[in-house]
Amino acid sequence: MMKKTTYLGLLITVVFFTGVYPTNNCALEDKFSNCVYTVVCEHYAGSAPILNCDSQSYITFLIKKSTASILSSGFFGSTNFDIKVRVINAIDNNWNTIAESAFKYFFKVEHMDISNNRIKDIQNMAFKNLIYLQSLNLSRNEISYLGLSSLHTHDNYKDSEIVSLDLSYNKLQYLQSGLFQYMSKLEKLELQYNKINDLPDDVFMNLRNLTRLDINNNNLTAFNMTLINLKSLKVLDASNNNLLRLSGYELNRLTALISANFSNNAIETIESNCFNQAFNLEVLNLKNNRIKSAIENVMFINNVKLEYLDLESNLITSVEDNAFKHNNLHYLNLEKNNITGPITESTFSGLKNIKIFSLYDQSISSLGHGAFLEMTSLKVLNLSRNSISAINISCFGLMTNLSVLDLSHNTISDLLFVKNSLTNLTELILNDNKLFKISSYQFVNQTLLKKLDLSMNKIKIIERFSLPLENLQYLNLTGNSLTGAIEPETFSPAKYLSSLDLSNFNFSKVKNMSFVNLPVLARMNLSNNAIDEIEMNNFFGLNNMYSLDLSHNNLEILGLTNGLNNLKSLYINNNNLKNLPNVNISSVLYLDLSHNSISNVSVKFFEHLKNLKALHMPYNRITHFNNNYTNSLSKLTDLSLSHNEISSIDLSSFGELISLDISSNRLNFIDKHFLKHMDNLQALDLSYNNITKLPPGTFQNIKILKMLNLSSNHLPNLRYGSVRGLHRTEVLDISKNYISELDVDIFHECVELKKLIIDYNNIKTIDFERLLVVTPKLSYVSLGGNPISCKEIVRNMRSVNHTFFRPMEVTSIDKIYHEDNVHGIQCGNVSSNLATVQLKDKEVASTKKSSSLIYWVLPIVLILTGVVVVIGYYYFKHYRSGNNDNLSAFRLQTSLDRSNSFIENVF
Repeated sequence: MMKKTTYLGLLITVVFFTGVYPTNNCALEDKFSNCVYTVVCEHYAGSAPILNCDSQSYITFLIKKSTASILSSGFFGSTNFDIKVRVINAIDNNWNTIAESAFKYFFKVEHMDISNNRIKDIQNMAFKNLIYLQSLNLSRNEISYLGLSSLHTHDNYKDSEIVSLDLSYNKLQYLQSGLFQYMSKLEKLELQYNKINDLPDDVFMNLRNLTRLDINNNNLTAFNMTLINLKSLKVLDASNNNLLRLSGYELNRLTALISANFSNNAIETIESNCFNQAFNLEVLNLKNNRIKSAIENVMFINNVKLEYLDLESNLITSVEDNAFKHNNLHYLNLEKNNITGPITESTFSGLKNIKIFSLYDQSISSLGHGAFLEMTSLKVLNLSRNSISAINISCFGLMTNLSVLDLSHNTISDLLFVKNSLTNLTELILNDNKLFKISSYQFVNQTLLKKLDLSMNKIKIIERFSLPLENLQYLNLTGNSLTGAIEPETFSPAKYLSSLDLSNFNFSKVKNMSFVNLPVLARMNLSNNAIDEIEMNNFFGLNNMYSLDLSHNNLEILGLTNGLNNLKSLYINNNNLKNLPNVNISSVLYLDLSHNSISNVSVKFFEHLKNLKALHMPYNRITHFNNNYTNSLSKLTDLSLSHNEISSIDLSSFGELISLDISSNRLNFIDKHFLKHMDNLQALDLSYNNITKLPPGTFQNIKILKMLNLSSNHLPNLRYGSVRGLHRTEVLDISKNYISELDVDIFHECVELKKLIIDYNNIKTIDFERLLVVTPKLSYVSLGGNPISCKEIVRNMRSVNHTFFRPMEVTSIDKIYHEDNVHGIQCGNVSSNLATVQLKDKEVASTKKSSSLIYWVLPIVLILTGVVVVIGYYYFKHYRSGNNDNLSAFRLQTSLDRSNSFIENVF
């Protein structure tokens, strides 16, 4: 028994280390004919049914998911189709080592792909007897070393037939001299994505037929003499290494070179004779290096076929005259260098085939006479982010194909260079320069311009007839200093302009006919100017405009003879309007009149706004809102009347309202009739009013209200039924009132309540556990500034966190850490601060009203005071002598005291 066990163990060991496995039946796939098909073996290499073939068989052998610590010929001992195999493919195997003569039974194989099989070691003569092998793929393994004869296919030092060898994506650090000695027929060698640090000078000595060498993504610092024997090399990719320089002796013997890629290295110097023997060179990529040397005029003098040259992201400071004169360049990239000084007519001579050219991000100072004259095919030119201050008027000459010119981020102060050239431009980018004036007829010859960017300059004046409006679609003037009146023939007519932004300038007036015949204009923005008048004859022929912004100006009146019948949004907020505008805007959906001085809304202006959806009139002087005209706004969904002087309002005409803000007014009472028929209301703000009670049933007509703000009123308590109807409400704010007791069961109908704010009341205790029971979705309670003991807050917070299995945030709207607090929630005796907080809120809410009151009361008081003083003076003078002197003085003093008393009462 002991012998059998020992024998079995020995057998298993032999099987594992020699790769000899039990037989396995393999399947046939991809059958093209009886001669051409694929044999697929999984886990083990076994036998397969052989088809009768009348001619020479061409079998592809696919082995997958097998394991062999050492892959030897024994692994294939059971195969019965060896001599017919022409292709071997291995997928997802686990082969640690390829032993000598591992594939000897497949001596007629022509193509072998054993990539991505976790191979670490290739023993010498591993591919022995594969005398017909033409391509070998060993990529994506873990090979770190190759023996001198590891790639040999003959044992008698004959050249192999291999023409393509792929060793990419391994861990090779060094290649031995003589490794490719017997591979003279090799045409393609892939060594990319290894860790090669150095190459022996003779490693490629015998590769006289090599046409492609990929050695990118390694750690090479120099080529030295490595490449000098590669007389047939056409494609060289050495990108993403650590090359420091390119020398003539390294490269100038590559006479067949067509394409070379040296991008993403650390190259600082390129000798001028590097490519003087590469007469067929067409593509050269030197992008992302550290090249400091000048581009000499002899560097590419012999490369007459050069079509593609990429020098982007280097440190090049100069280009010698006629450096590209002898090439056939169709692509030249010099972006992100540091080319300094002027561009002359010889700098880029010979570039007649370039269509797109960029000198972005350099230090070019000027453009001289004929600088781009020879670039006759040029369509797009990018000269942005330089230091260009001077452009010769003949710089561009008659460049009839140039359509896009970017001169942004320079120091250009005049536009004389465009006057007699650049007639076919469609885009001109001039933002971030030092232009201060656009003169009349400046762009008289640029009639095809569609895009003009003049933003971020110092332009103060745009004269009439200066802009090329005929075909203009995009105009950007932001960031300038335009001032004065807007004149006619300055921004219109422009039949293709779709938007016009003239905001944030210092315009003072819009003259008649300044905005006419803009048929496709959709948006106009004149906000944030100092406009105090828009003359009546404007906005003719703007039938497509849907948004007009006149906000933040000084308009006191607005009247237009022409109706803006298609306008959808009108912003006139933050002006000085005392009356509603006189303009026909029957299609408007959104109207903002906030921050004006309007007091009377009983005018016909609203009569035609039948489709109005949103009306914003906060910060005005409205005392009465309801009238026949405003009541006709039955389609309103958003109404904001905050910060006015309204004491009562009838909402029965506004049944479509979704959002209503009447905060900071003078309402003192609401009941169930107040919100009757408000079926669509979702947000209601009644804060900062004088409401003293909420009768039961006040909200019973509400159906879908989501947010209710009752803060900063004078509510002493909430009664059962006060919040009836708030079954869909999610946010309830009753902070800054005078509530002293809060029975949480009054919220029993608030089943959707998530956020409750009760800060700054006089609540001394609150039953958290009961509150969470009656409001099952509550997740946020804010209660700071109440005289609740700190212990109670701590106890309730702990109780909630341990009892209820849902997150609960207990916090306050103000975090206070210099008084008694729990996590910033002020607690304990806060009654002394409560009145102060509420008083401050009332003062903040009434600031606008007090200010407006002072504006008109102060002059009256001063006048009355003056009158009283004058009368008193004459009265006193008339009676200062005689027996009634004392009485007269007494009366005068009394009169003055009364006047002073009146002043004090007013203020």
